[in-house]
Amino acid sequence: MDQLAIVDVVCKSAIENLAGEIGVLLGQELTCSDIQLNLTTRDDLFKDLQRKKTALTRMTVEGDHDGDCYLLAQISSAAILGGTLIMLPEDVIEESAQSEKLDGELDDAFGEVANIIAGVFTQAFVDKYAKNLRFIKKTVEELIPTKIDPTSDEPFPPGNYHVTSCNISIGEKNLGPLELVVPAAIFDLGDNNVEPSAEIEDPKEQQQAEVIAESEPVTENNEPTPEPVAAVEKKPVFADAKKITDVVFNAMVGQAGEEIGALLGQNLKCDDIQLVMTSKADFFSNHCIEKSILTKMEVSGDREGQGYMVTQVPDAVVLGGTLIMLPEDQIQGQKSSGQFDGDVEDAFGEVANILSGSLTQVFLDRYPKQLRFVKTEAETIVPTKIDPTSDQPFPEGNYYLASFAIQMDGHELNRILLIFPAEVFGLDNEHAVDSAQAQKTTADAKKTMEPAAGEWGGPPSTEEPTAATKTNTASPTVETNTKGTSDATPQPTIEPTGSPIVLLIGNQETDADPFVEILSSAEYECQVLTFQEEVKELFQQHKILGIVLIMEQVGEKGFASAIKLQSAGRPLPPIIFAGSEWTRSAVLRAVKYGAKDILVMPASSDEIQDKVSQHFKKAS
Repeated sequence: MDQLAIVDVVCKSAIENLAGEIGVLLGQELTCSDIQLNLTTRDDLFKDLQRKKTALTRMTVEGDHDGDCYLLAQISSAAILGGTLIMLPEDVIEESAQSEKLDGELDDAFGEVANIIAGVFTQAFVDKYAKNLRFIKKTVEELIPTKIDPTSDEPFPPGNYHVTSCNISIGEKNLGPLELVVPAAIFDLGDNNVEPSAEIEDPKEQQQAEVIAESEPVTENNEPTPEPVAAVEKKPVFADAKKITDVVFNAMVGQAGEEIGALLGQNLKCDDIQLVMTSKADFFSNHCIEKSILTKMEVSGDREGQGYMVTQVPDAVVLGGTLIMLPEDQIQGQKSSGQFDGDVEDAFGEVANILSGSLTQVFLDRYPKQLRFVKTEAETIVPTKIDPTSDQPFPEGNYYLASFAIQMDGHELNRILLIFPAEVFGLDNEHAVDSAQAQKTTADAKKTMEPAAGEWGGPPSTEEPTAATKTNTASPTVETNTKGTSDATPQPTIEPTGSPIVLLIGNQETDADPFVEILSSAEYECQVLTFQEEVKELFQQHKILGIVLIMEQVGEKGFASAIKLQSAGRPLPPIIFAGSEWTRSAVLRAVKYGAKDILVMPASSDEIQDKVSQHFKKAS
């Protein structure tokens, strides 16, 4: 029996024993099916960019051979295994799995499961393998496949690996694949040649390969030289970059739909996603042919450029009008007339802010380069009036176009188009690097428009949660806010001259009565508004010491009001979200929309006073 066959036998026996060992630990019936044993490369292992967010457990191998190995499982599966071990309620486990978060006690619990897996493989090699090998679990970390840089040694170095995988299930619940990845050399498989995947999915890439093959020199006996294989391997640069960009935009569209829907208080559905390469001429001939609002989106970070969000005027009227709660007949009237100005125009700008924030968050989470998107100015364009030979509204060139349909009850809407220069996403090798002067000019122009940390479209906030937030047991735990919201272009600061106030916002003015009484007795001046009222003037007139959002029911109106606060054009004070029946997912949404703390209603006077004293500071 050759060495690879021996290793396969030992690893297969470990997997066959795994279900029983983990099942005993969890007190659940667990099955391992579809066992696969492969010798592969790191690049081939991660070539599927649709891989879900992964929990990567780093292990060491000790004994006759030393080295590192790795256990891979979907983070959602790790959350389920860890949550089952510590007997969390089923709804809490499900929320953790859906949010793909593995932290705190869930991280520790899954670490225990990984310990068992390391022990099972150790025992199999003790029983069946000629050499002494022990597997020891070290740390668990998050891995996002689209962020893997193929030129780096992360999450582990390129090379040949033996992969033992199976599909795991608890009862009827399929948890997906579990993979143990071990360097081939540890199993004395270093001399085995691993053939790189020859799969070429992209038709353009296939055509490139054929051209290369035809142009390569041949030997006298007409047999091709080995060189064409190496040449083909170098060609998928564009295809791989396109796949990564497509994966990230697919994820972004879903998130943007949820967040814009929350802003509008509507069930907004985004589907029929199309991701293509285009040119200026093609774009205005086949994709954008109606009068539209073109909103600029400045790109900064590892790459720089100017992108655009394009929305047909009637759709922009509907989205902006819905945000400011215009009567339906007025929305229809402005939609029919094409009137797009004033409050509707400002409100649509907030929708564009939300989308740029979604772009930033998803790209920071899932893209290998650091890119941020900041919404700037907008203009109305008429495609039939655009001169194709001019540089307006943007020059001719190669562009990446992401478009998707939007659906909202009661309205017939069209598509939102997002178009960016190809080089922003590394899709145009010849123009990927701008000249030093161009980079400097762009950077200087952006210094006054990029939002600060914690603001919408900017980098995550580094502010630590307060001690009260971390230790609060009367309300759900609030995590550090990693994404704030803010208008993309900072405005000149003019100090307000009015008295400092606390702002109380609820569905009805009477909702604020308990807070007014307590705050007034503590010598705070209060201003009460409903969710529908405008807040910009108050920020201009008064220093806002704090804000309380009061929700009869935790839901869309309160969250939408929180997002609308970002348009005030000033840094926001601490915000307390007050409501009943908080769930973990609702708390996470509140944090995402700026919550400093959560107050569970109904609350006693002492509880309200405690929250106020923790977070609201009186003006000096």
